[in-house]
Amino acid sequence: MKLKKLAFAGLLVLVCGTAFAEPGHGCDKGKFDKTNWQEHRLEHFEKHQEKLHTILQLTSVQENAWKNYQAQIKPQDKSEHPDVAELSKLNTLQRLDKMEAWDKERDTRQAERAKAVRTFYAQLNDAQKKAFDENAFPQHEGPHHGGPRHEK
Repeated sequence: MKLKKLAFAGLLVLVCGTAFAEPGHGCDKGKFDKTNWQEHRLEHFEKHQEKLHTILQLTSVQENAWKNYQAQIKPQDKSEHPDVAELSKLNTLQRLDKMEAWDKERDTRQAERAKAVRTFYAQLNDAQKKAFDENAFPQHEGPHHGGPRHEK
C-alpha cells in the first residue's frame, strides 16, 4: 500500500513539475510578436505616462511643461534602429561608419531627452520631484533584473 502511495506521489510530482516547466505557462510568455513590438512599446510607454501624470497631480500652470516634456521623450519609431539587411551588404569599414553615425544620432536623441527631463523636473515642486524620482523611471524587475516583471 505504501508503495502505491509513493508511486502515486512521484507521478503527481512529475506531472506537476512538467506543467510548471512549460515556457510561458500562465502569462503567454515565449510568444513575442516581432511584427507589432513597436506598438506594444508605445502602448506601455503611454500607460506609464498616464500613471505618472496622475501621481504628479500637476497644476494647470505645469500642464504646458508636461505636454512639451511628453512630446520630447516619446519613443522613436523603428527607424532608430539600423537595417540589418542594409548593413550586411557593406564591408566592415562601411559598417563601422554606419554604426558610428547611428551611435551619434542615438546619443543626440538621448541628450535631447535628458534636457527635456531636466526642464520638466525644474517645473515641479518638492513633493512632485519626490514622486517623479520614485516613478518616472521604474526599475524593471524580471528574470534578468531580480524578480517578476508583470504588475499585478
